Amino acid sequence: MSNAKAIEAVKAVSTNLVILPDNQTYDDLVNTYFTEWERELKPAAFLCPRSTSEVSDIVKAIKPFAFKKTFAICGAGQQATLGVANVRDGLTIHLRNLKGVEVDLKRNIVSVAAGERWGNVHAKVGSLGYGVVGQRHSSGGIGGDAVQLGLAYFSYARGFVCDNVINYEIVLASGEITNANAETNADLWVSLKGGGNNFGIVTRYDLAIFRQGDMWGGKVFYFQPGLSSQIQSLVEYLHDPDADLEVHICVSLGYAAAIGDHLCMNDVFSMKPTMPKALEPFANVQPQIDQMNSLRVDTLKGLADESFGDVTANRVAKMSTTVKADTGILEYAIQTYRTCFEMIKDVTNILFSITFELIPVQLISQSIARGGNATGLTPSDGPLVVILIYTSYDERADDEKVLGAAKQVLQLIETEAQNRNVFHPWLYLNYAFPNQDVIGSYGVERQAWLQEVGKKFDVDGFFQIAGTGPFKLEKP
Repeated sequence: MSNAKAIEAVKAVSTNLVILPDNQTYDDLVNTYFTEWERELKPAAFLCPRSTSEVSDIVKAIKPFAFKKTFAICGAGQQATLGVANVRDGLTIHLRNLKGVEVDLKRNIVSVAAGERWGNVHAKVGSLGYGVVGQRHSSGGIGGDAVQLGLAYFSYARGFVCDNVINYEIVLASGEITNANAETNADLWVSLKGGGNNFGIVTRYDLAIFRQGDMWGGKVFYFQPGLSSQIQSLVEYLHDPDADLEVHICVSLGYAAAIGDHLCMNDVFSMKPTMPKALEPFANVQPQIDQMNSLRVDTLKGLADESFGDVTANRVAKMSTTVKADTGILEYAIQTYRTCFEMIKDVTNILFSITFELIPVQLISQSIARGGNATGLTPSDGPLVVILIYTSYDERADDEKVLGAAKQVLQLIETEAQNRNVFHPWLYLNYAFPNQDVIGSYGVERQAWLQEVGKKFDVDGFFQIAGTGPFKLEKP
């Protein structure tokens, strides 16, 4: 892309759309990104539309000057993946000015502009006595879940976040503004649900809402001797055909230099304002640290507001693999994580963790019941556990060392899982690293179908060729 010519073309639409370096607003936008990986990618300009029609104008203006991977799309910039929402020396279309959360109680829908964050959505629907299947962290942006799958407190009963998108308003490569839903452009609608930024720029998300009062949940921190019992309990939960689906469970082990030790943590939630029997093993684990226990009755917004405190997100990286729900492989994963941690324990301000995210069979069934999504997962694939390796550290000089350790953990787990016949090739897009072929993990037939949908709505391959991001329909 000839950046200068593209910028001038956008300025011809409106000079207010272009924010150049050496400008405080430019610096402010750079600093809103969640991770240093994205903050250090300085674009030639941010393009900041204020409406869907201006998004269309920008696409039409820059398209004649496009070549390989030189524009990015950013909603809130809260993804950890390098290059998913920013581009060095290119053009970043930043949707921060697309604001608005509108609730339609007659249709049980909340319409959310692409520049919003989940906290505002949870607050708006919660004030009316409703809930929405949205991200578990208030600071997160909408698109990072609504086109990338997304796990929510309600996912076991209602599917991924994307499965609850009733309609996408989207700007296509031609500049056309259209909608994708079960009746109109149904193939595009399904493809957007887990297909990432491969098809256009979504400017509004219409999501299903439902009656929801206060919830019960929070975090439980405990010492390592209790972890084996938690692994056994989560596997038993996943294999229970009558499991309580109105809960959410997440089990982690992590080292933080700030405290100088490993701790275990359970994130547990119930859609009801009391602790259900299904969560008793996870809430009552011993020995736990009572002072850090945050279990409580709270609103959806209150639970999503909870964080780890003032932890600076520096060089954050996420990568993952997927296995069948099997105690042996999860125990092996913990052992492997501990071994590989020894390679990086001297890294300044290191945070290194392993997390087990549950994918019950019922979640997959709910995805299908809501029209299906890009992954093509079926109930026979489950139950599954996504194993996330999360790292955060300060110095670029440690990149190779830290990322190498994280990749080694996953490689060893995958090899062992294959030997035990409990490996599953599907990758969860939200937790993928740039070297992982997410779309390919959906299977040959599903990938081919997504490619055909892409060609139908983007004949020239504008988003495939000129758009940045590592998770394209065809892995380079």
